[in-house]
Amino acid sequence: MTDYNRNLNGLRGLCAFLVFLRHIWGGPRLEGWWGDTLPDPALFDFLFDSLQCAVEIFFMISGFLITASLLRAPSIRHFVLHRVLRIYPVFLATHLILFGLGPALHYKLLDGVDAARWSWLFATNGLLLPGIFDIPLVQSNAWSLSYEAAFYVFSIAAYRLGRPLAPGPRVLLIALATAGACWLYPRGVFFAAGAVVFLLGDRALALGRRRWLLPGLLLPALFLLLQTALQAPFGGMRLGYAAGFLIGIPLFAALVHGRGAFGGLLRTRPMQYMGDISYSFYLWHPFAYFAGKKIVRALASGAPPVVQVTLLLLVTLPVALALSHASWRLIERAATGALRRRLEPRPLVTLV
Repeated sequence: MTDYNRNLNGLRGLCAFLVFLRHIWGGPRLEGWWGDTLPDPALFDFLFDSLQCAVEIFFMISGFLITASLLRAPSIRHFVLHRVLRIYPVFLATHLILFGLGPALHYKLLDGVDAARWSWLFATNGLLLPGIFDIPLVQSNAWSLSYEAAFYVFSIAAYRLGRPLAPGPRVLLIALATAGACWLYPRGVFFAAGAVVFLLGDRALALGRRRWLLPGLLLPALFLLLQTALQAPFGGMRLGYAAGFLIGIPLFAALVHGRGAFGGLLRTRPMQYMGDISYSFYLWHPFAYFAGKKIVRALASGAPPVVQVTLLLLVTLPVALALSHASWRLIERAATGALRRRLEPRPLVTLV
C-alpha cells in the first residue's frame, strides 16, 4: 500500500503542471493582456481558475503520505526532522532569492519596503505563517505550505492525544477535531480525504479499481465543484467542500490505485519526470513566469493577446523546467540527501 506508487508520483506532476497553467492564464488576465477580446470572459475565467483546485489534490497526496509516514516513524522527532528536510531546503532557497532580489526588482509587497517591514515579512513568510494566519503573503504559491505545516502539527497532536485511547473514542476525538479544523479552514478537508484513503487500506485498493470510477471525468468535475464553492458565500463554500470531500475519497482511491487509462497516463515517463521535480517546479515556476512576462511584454506587447500568452507559455515552461531540474538534483537530492545522512543515522523509509 505505501510502497513507491507511480500513480501518486505522476499525479503530483500533473497537479504541478495544472497550477502552472492557471498562473499562465491568471497573471495576464489580471494585468489586462486580453482586454475585451474574450467572447465569454466569465466562462474562461471560471474554467482556467478551476485549475487552482489542483492544490486540493496535493493536499490529498499529503494526507495519504503523511499519515503513512507518521505511523511508520520510530519517533515524533524523527517524523518532524524528515518533514523539515523535505519541505524547507527548496523553500528556503526560493525565499532567500525572493527577499534578496525582490526590492531591487520592485516585486509586489517588497517594492519600496523599509528595513523593519522587510524583516517582518522575511520572518513571518519564512516561518510559513501566511495562509493559515492573516499575514501578507510575498511568495504567492507558498500559502499551501502553511496548510502543509499546520497539518503536520495537527497530525502529531491527534496522534499523541489519541494514542492512549481505545479505538472508538480515538476515532471520535480525531473526527471531531478534524471537523472543527476544517470548518475554520475548509480547504484542509482534503488532507483528511487522503488520510482516510490510506487508513482504508486494502478496501481503498479495491474501491480504486472499480470500473465505474472514471478519474478522467471525476477530476474535472471536482475542480469545477470546488471552484464554484470558492466563489460561494460562507455556508455555500463549506457545503461545496463537504461534497468535494465525499467525492474526493473514491476519486483519490481511483487515482492512487486505479489501473485504467488515466492511471496509464500518470505512469508515463513525462508524468513520472514531472512528479519527480513537482515540488521544485511548484516553487520555482513563478520565478520563470516573472522573467517570461518581462521578456514577452518587452518584445511582443503589440501582438494579439492569444499570441502573447502563447509566447509566455513557450518562454516560461523551459525556464521553469530547467530551474526545477537543477533544484531537484542539487537541493532535493544532493544537499538534502547529505543533510539527511548526517542528521538521520538510521535508514528511513522514504515515501516522497
